[in-house]
Amino acid sequence: MNRDFIQLRGLEGELKVSQKKQEYGLSVSTREIVFHKPHVNYLIRYDDIVSIVPFEPRGRRTRVSVRNSSGSAVEYASQRADTDQYRLYASRVTVHNRSGLAAMGAMQFVLPIPPKLMAVIAEFSGLDRVI
Repeated sequence: MNRDFIQLRGLEGELKVSQKKQEYGLSVSTREIVFHKPHVNYLIRYDDIVSIVPFEPRGRRTRVSVRNSSGSAVEYASQRADTDQYRLYASRVTVHNRSGLAAMGAMQFVLPIPPKLMAVIAEFSGLDRVI
């Protein structure tokens, strides 16, 4: 685990699963998802999630990056062959960095979410599956 991850102070709801790798981490509670990167956490409440859909990468991503286009930010976590990728779109995100908490607007995240974490997210998020 990376020593540059910021400790969470106030997680909403009960922590169900937390998984941290070298370059990123995910914590899932009964009320929110937290995407951890070195020096920053993104707190995403289930109420603010618009959609979570499977993501098929075009090309190869090998590291975490940020791309801004037309005012909305996209966070990519590194591509992993062992885990399915998902595009998560949230209408509002709270950023927790070393300067404190800041409310952000709409953001997209492309994350590898293991089936165990996806099952917990499905159980508590209230999102419906559309085929």
